[in-house]
Amino acid sequence: MACESGAFTGRDVVVYYAIGCPEVQPTADQYKRLGMMRGKTTGVEWETADATGDQSAAYTQENLVTYKNVSFSGDGVSRKEAIYGQREVKRHVYNPPADTSNQPYLWLKIISPFDITEGPFLVTSWQDESPHDDVATWSLEASSAGLVDVRDVGAVINIATQPQNKTITTGNTLTLTVAAKVSDSSALSYQWKKNGTDISGATSATYTKASAVAADAGTYTCQVLSPTAGSVISAPATVTVNAA
Repeated sequence: MACESGAFTGRDVVVYYAIGCPEVQPTADQYKRLGMMRGKTTGVEWETADATGDQSAAYTQENLVTYKNVSFSGDGVSRKEAIYGQREVKRHVYNPPADTSNQPYLWLKIISPFDITEGPFLVTSWQDESPHDDVATWSLEASSAGLVDVRDVGAVINIATQPQNKTITTGNTLTLTVAAKVSDSSALSYQWKKNGTDISGATSATYTKASAVAADAGTYTCQVLSPTAGSVISAPATVTVNAA
């Protein structure tokens, strides 16, 4: 009998970071994981100004919103810090480079099962016990340095089986296969590419080319598309065609 699953715990939340100015949003491949994190807390506060005047209704205090402040705080353990980013963030906070106007700006992307919080922050506090404590923990606090977006997680395409390298002989059949699924079960479509160029008519999960010739050698990928989750490109498969 399988153990019951589906409980929500902190391990379901992943925090990514990218060092950069608030004006330029990082691309997906520029984000790195910030871990090993035990606590991750986000919050929002709306600052108000007292605008009470003689004409306020029933002599009540009237408040006007002035600006929004989104905050993030987290802590973790400094194992494998070279991999998980604590060391890079620490050095950035201590010595912010000219690239970020000598300010400790940090883009954060916090992904939970429910939503994604992403935006630029200013790190206001960094503390760590490493290497002075056997349990080398660290913590940081940050406030929004610009627009912070909260959005639904959305559908995600997962490629379960990547196309594999093939070595065949001229005249034989070339077959490449990809297997994928999307988290919201929407329909998938496919487009195979050779050396980055679309192959006409190759729009199913399996690509077949009968009677291969030497010119069929190359690098093949498959673009998997969903109407709700965008598209992803498979890992490349190298095809070698040897003379008969």
